[in-house]
Amino acid sequence: MPITLTPSNSDTKVFKVAAVQAEPVWLDLQGGVDKTIKIIKEASAEGAKIIGFPEVFIPGYPWTPWANNFVVTATVLKEYQANALALHSPEMDRIREAVKEADVTAVIGFAERDGASLYIAQATILPDGKIANHRRKIKTSLIQPTHYEKTVFGDGSAQSIYNVVQTPFGRLGSLNCWEHIQPWFKTHFYSQHPQIFVGAWWPAFPPGTGGSPYIVSGEASSRMTQMVSMEGGAFGLACCHVVSEAGAEKMKLTGFPWFTFPGGGFSTIYGPDGSTLAKAADPGIEEIVYAEISLAKIDEVKTVADIMGNYSRMDLLHTVAHGKNWDAIEYGSEEAGAAHERAGQIDNFAAGAYPSA
Repeated sequence: MPITLTPSNSDTKVFKVAAVQAEPVWLDLQGGVDKTIKIIKEASAEGAKIIGFPEVFIPGYPWTPWANNFVVTATVLKEYQANALALHSPEMDRIREAVKEADVTAVIGFAERDGASLYIAQATILPDGKIANHRRKIKTSLIQPTHYEKTVFGDGSAQSIYNVVQTPFGRLGSLNCWEHIQPWFKTHFYSQHPQIFVGAWWPAFPPGTGGSPYIVSGEASSRMTQMVSMEGGAFGLACCHVVSEAGAEKMKLTGFPWFTFPGGGFSTIYGPDGSTLAKAADPGIEEIVYAEISLAKIDEVKTVADIMGNYSRMDLLHTVAHGKNWDAIEYGSEEAGAAHERAGQIDNFAAGAYPSA
């Protein structure tokens, strides 16, 4: 069903948004929660109404597998998993309470622990402290044959394509890293009519550092968020990490030629026409980047080119979405009775009552 954005007096209201550029408390769940709360309080005190955090800010983005052999990586990742954040946990409750007390909306980036698996997750928390949206990055990276992110994280669940929610200050979306360059996923994103979005990013470094590909640089990452702002006619917050020399040592990144420390930051706020409204002054310095915005600016762009309206041809091209999770096994009707009986045996088996052959 189409979403109707009804013009109102609130469309011309000017308010402040914040894009976080900060160093995680590496491999430290409690420290990461404390720092997240501190940043929320600071941004709120500066008048921000929407606050965007970097990708997996808790407990930090693990570049470690790129820079090390398996033995070193395994040691770090064991500690990484132990300090990941569960969605339903006392630690998340603390963050929710801090958002409520600050009377803001925040998009939190975190490594989500669900059982024994990890996911690159985002939670959009409203001023009442409720989680309006929880999602996971739909595809972890396959940049190299080592399947880098797949050594750490699983792919997101199907409902993660629903990543735009209504907030008191407009329709707020969330993206993780290279989701910015997935065409069909972005089409679905735009169909939800985001007005503001948080682009959560890793720490990334100057183009060509140590022979690195341009596409993994901070400049390229920031431009991906800028492109989504222009395509979708939405304000974009690119939010990212800083890595200090101490942080690099903690994560075993020292000496990897692609990286320079301190560095990694490129936080920027873009307008719906792609213009730069504010950006961090230094890639190696922690900074909350602020900009005052009005949703009325969106009309200036979409009057010219609304890709979900006057600048589209849905009669020629459209995308079919399946935002539903499936069970591992689906039985046909003729097998349903036998499957039901077998399910009972499996339940008994799980409870310790072993069925006979």
